[in-house]
Amino acid sequence: MKKIFGISLATLAIACNGLIGNGFTVTGEINGLKDGTKVFLQKQDENTGMPVAIDTAKIEKGKFVFEGEAKEPQVHMMSIENQQGGFIFILEKGDIVAKINKDSIGRAKVSGTFNNDELIKYNKNMESISKKMMAFQTENMAKMQEAQKKNDTATMQQLSTEFSKFQQEFITAGSKYINENPKSFISLLLIPTLFNAPSADAAKIKKTFEALDSDIKETAAGKKIKKQLEEFEKAMGAAKKKMS
Repeated sequence: MKKIFGISLATLAIACNGLIGNGFTVTGEINGLKDGTKVFLQKQDENTGMPVAIDTAKIEKGKFVFEGEAKEPQVHMMSIENQQGGFIFILEKGDIVAKINKDSIGRAKVSGTFNNDELIKYNKNMESISKKMMAFQTENMAKMQEAQKKNDTATMQQLSTEFSKFQQEFITAGSKYINENPKSFISLLLIPTLFNAPSADAAKIKKTFEALDSDIKETAAGKKIKKQLEEFEKAMGAAKKKMS
């Protein structure tokens, strides 16, 4: 699992939900697993990109709890002992609730804080595109395999072109979400996807990034993306000079 997703929504000494400062709780609800089963709170390793456990909780009577401090929103993951799959959520201050089905852990519903609620909203918006893309893959898998077997480049190109339309839909929908939700941490995480658009415009992407809420841009993820954007601008500039 790569690429993962939190946010400081206020600077009050005591948050309105009763937690002090930057405190968070993650309460998980899951049935069908025995007491004592371990749940792992994970974070992406900066060097390997792989998830690394940073805390462990145990399931008791269908529930488990993580508590700690989140100075800023960050993408985290969660997995369960001896169970396949895991899920991504935003670790941020506040009361977070994760409702999990042991047979579909990857589809856990994480809510209760601003950015996790936004993640639900974003994923729901993308669901229709995902369904169309998966349907296209299923319908054309045999056709693509046959074309590859025969080295039928015309058919392969046709299918690739049709498939790329779904990728463009994702980019367009993501761009729309960013523009409409400048306070969302999800918007920040979507900025790098704009680099992959066929008509990627460094100046336009920079303007989109700069329009985001200042608190989001000052997070560790925001600073990293700002650096990526600067490198992208340089690469695009060098490419233009080479072509001229």
